[in-house]
Amino acid sequence: MKISLKNGSFLIILLISIIVISFFFFTQKSHAPLERKNVPTEDISFDIPVLDPQTFPDRNCRITDYGALSDGKASNTEAIKKAITDCAKNGGGKVIIPAGTWLTGPIVLQSHINLLLEKDAEILFSTNPDEYLPVVLSRFEGMEFYNYSPLIYALDAENIAITGEGVINGNGEAWYPWKTKQGTAVLKLYDFTRTNAPVKQRIFGTPSDALRPSFIQFVRSKNILLEGVTFIHSPMWSIHPLYSENILMRNIKVDSDGPNTDGIVIDSSKNVIIENVYVNSGDDAIVIKSGKDADGLRVGKPSENIVVRNSTIKNGHSGFAIGSEMSGSVRNVLFEDTSIDRTDFGLQIKSMRGRGGVVENIWMRNIQIRRASNQAILVDMQYGTPIDPLSSLLPAFHTLHFQNIECRRTDEAIIIRGLENSPIQNIKFSNITIGAKSEGQREYAENMAFENVVINILPKEQKK
Repeated sequence: MKISLKNGSFLIILLISIIVISFFFFTQKSHAPLERKNVPTEDISFDIPVLDPQTFPDRNCRITDYGALSDGKASNTEAIKKAITDCAKNGGGKVIIPAGTWLTGPIVLQSHINLLLEKDAEILFSTNPDEYLPVVLSRFEGMEFYNYSPLIYALDAENIAITGEGVINGNGEAWYPWKTKQGTAVLKLYDFTRTNAPVKQRIFGTPSDALRPSFIQFVRSKNILLEGVTFIHSPMWSIHPLYSENILMRNIKVDSDGPNTDGIVIDSSKNVIIENVYVNSGDDAIVIKSGKDADGLRVGKPSENIVVRNSTIKNGHSGFAIGSEMSGSVRNVLFEDTSIDRTDFGLQIKSMRGRGGVVENIWMRNIQIRRASNQAILVDMQYGTPIDPLSSLLPAFHTLHFQNIECRRTDEAIIIRGLENSPIQNIKFSNITIGAKSEGQREYAENMAFENVVINILPKEQKK
């Protein structure tokens, strides 16, 4: 009897120990960093852009020498403008933002200017829309128009940079209510593009035509560097190169959680390297676009030769996306060696009937996704839009590679949806592991290959 009691106690203690150790292991595993699999990767079929940081003349123009005040109340718009103009007319150099809070209206960069923020410097943008006039050439969701100036803007510039250790604060909260009243203005812009109205007639930038500007926008510019700076509280799309080339972004942070605050939007631009960036976004974290419907087809400028690597996505609608505005085509894209913490979609390529354009030669590899609420991977040519395009042109997707991807938890693992008259062509998945409630679906796709793809079906969550 005495011996039985000891054996029983031993078994009870052993059972409790196993439960505790198992619980500890499970919780540690679920919070541990995702590990990259040591498996070979395929060679990509396009030349990776080689971009070296440009150099600037040894000339420093401190904004305090032009009358700037760092009390966070006095406007420094004119002082910063004078510093940039003076520096540019003497051949360029660094326009230095010292430590302190500097309130300003829009900043327009000129060629050969490096806007350098010293440690503890903050550029704080005005929330008065009138300060962002006169209107400038821009693009809203793939449609050209003239609108309020982006907060930092460059047009037809070259050899420009934003660098340093400071913060650029877009004061976006003041712009977010425009989301609820922009419907009429969006319809007006759609009508302009459908009737092929001259772009110079598409004048917005009024209280009734309230479309939010981008935060940072370079238009028809080249040799661009963004390095070291933190960008917060964007009014809409955060960093938005348009019709630009030779763009290097590295070691920057983008943190905005408002409506449509996509983190980095590459729009009809080429030769781009994005590396070691951190993005926390209210919409797509990093996305490639090239114009919408008839207006995108009219402009006809693709986004191409783009590399995104060694980065961290905290939150977003999509971790990495292409489209849905892709009428000008997207080609030669590599997205690799990046972790995605929590998004609605992990990896997404999206378009729809009527958009036209081609998405081709896309590589996504060595990606770790912790949680994607909807799908880990979505390749979708049936993506919805509030206003159906008039064009009957069909988009085309082909030569898509997904390799070495892990997603811990999602609802649907992989969805592939082409169109009956334009099936997705040549799509390959290799070394994929996804924990999902369901495998997903496939329709209108040809020449698909699946190698070492494992979908672990997760138990349904219990309702509380």
